[in-house]
Amino acid sequence: MFAPSDHKDRPYRRFMNSEIQSTQLVVIGAGPGGYAAAFHAADLGLQVTLIDLDQNPGGVCLYRGCIPSKALLHVAKVLREAKESSEWGIDFSSPKINLEKLKSWKESVVGKLTGGLGELSKQRKVTFIQGRASFDDSHHLLVQPNGEGNQFRIQFEQAIIATGSRPFIPSDLDIESSHLWTSNQALQLPEIPKKMLVIGGGYIGLELSTVYSALGSEVHGVEMAPGLLPGVDKDLVRVLSKRLEAMLSSIRLNTKVVKLKEKSGGLVATIQNEKGEASEEHYDKILIAVGRKPNSSGIGLNTTSVEVSEKGFIKVDEYRCTSVPHIFAIGAALDYISEIGLANVEKRIRSLTDFLIKQLKEEGF
Repeated sequence: MFAPSDHKDRPYRRFMNSEIQSTQLVVIGAGPGGYAAAFHAADLGLQVTLIDLDQNPGGVCLYRGCIPSKALLHVAKVLREAKESSEWGIDFSSPKINLEKLKSWKESVVGKLTGGLGELSKQRKVTFIQGRASFDDSHHLLVQPNGEGNQFRIQFEQAIIATGSRPFIPSDLDIESSHLWTSNQALQLPEIPKKMLVIGGGYIGLELSTVYSALGSEVHGVEMAPGLLPGVDKDLVRVLSKRLEAMLSSIRLNTKVVKLKEKSGGLVATIQNEKGEASEEHYDKILIAVGRKPNSSGIGLNTTSVEVSEKGFIKVDEYRCTSVPHIFAIGAALDYISEIGLANVEKRIRSLTDFLIKQLKEEGF
């Protein structure tokens, strides 16, 4: 058993080995929920192990979400302002896009932020493992390090599941094709397609529509709901919709894609309007951005008593405690996450770690 006082003398390790077989708190997933919880718990004196597949903490947000998308939106803003500046009496020649250099700059932004989180892990003496973790039972994990070392088993007293989510593709549209993208592929900037369809009028689809339109793609959008950004204030959406109509080639509401097939170096989409009328349209690339699903499968929850909903979300109580008293879950693996803001997420994480510390002390740790 490790006492909180061991925290200050503990060395930082990117990979654990067979000599480290137990920890007070293990956090699976190093996104904004996972690393914030790990850092806060370490600050309170717990021995913390943080496990993630990426090289440094950051998760989807920093590697494949918020940060790369905001970096590219900045580029899109610069391109549009340069174009619109002619109205102010300032003319620029047409910009030339160096795609490789743009990708390199985007990755440098991501690298600086994730590298900074890696340094913060060291400063807090959090043991960070780059690898894949799955439950072996309610008190043990099987960990497979990335790149080096054999699989090993680690015992834990408390665990926080912060595995996040991944893009969702409806089964009717889930075909094997390099022309079919999710946000993961789109943010990698593999190419600038001549003609592109974006399925989904949520914030992910609209952000990437904006980016690729600014980079020169002919972008068409479809959304099955009667309005963009379902759930967002309609007055705000109305302003955004007007601007998007000027940016994109078309936006169709109450419209859905019912079938995809590969053809002639691209994809043919069967698109159905609200009257049930269908048409086939050819696109070089199609981006599906209709939502995300929790990463709750493949982490061995079946070896524990942790309960999961039919949609794959982990069930928790008000303290984010699962049906196993010493295993907690936070973030996008829970279905509440889309309903709260970042400030509330931070508050809930701090409440969780404070509760966890209190529980450990009551149990004599």
